[in-house]
Amino acid sequence: MDNQKKCLFEKFGGDQQVSELIDQFYYKVLFDKLLRDKFLKADMSRVRYQQKRFFAQMMGDSNTQYTGRDLIEVHKNLNITNQQFDKFKTHLKNIALDMEIPNLDIEELLQHVEKHRNLIVFQK
Repeated sequence: MDNQKKCLFEKFGGDQQVSELIDQFYYKVLFDKLLRDKFLKADMSRVRYQQKRFFAQMMGDSNTQYTGRDLIEVHKNLNITNQQFDKFKTHLKNIALDMEIPNLDIEELLQHVEKHRNLIVFQK
């Protein structure tokens, strides 16, 4: 299979790498003053599990089906700001860079994430 045909999930290295990305991500988030309050009441193992499934599906893994709650339902009462959403994306980008993911693939991931902004940010 040539690289042009690979989905983003495969380009990132599949299950193990995407799991690593999300685990590292939440480690950073929980130490981020701007973001950690949003997760104080959350069951983090559940959050990570659902997020891994969501990302896998979003990145084109045909074997993974996200079955978690609707994104609007999850986020509408959290008052997440654009600033917080941007910070979320910055953490994601930095972790992917640390994992030596190629820039093009990181940009593609961030574009996918950006498409969900209006389902997550409710505090304009």
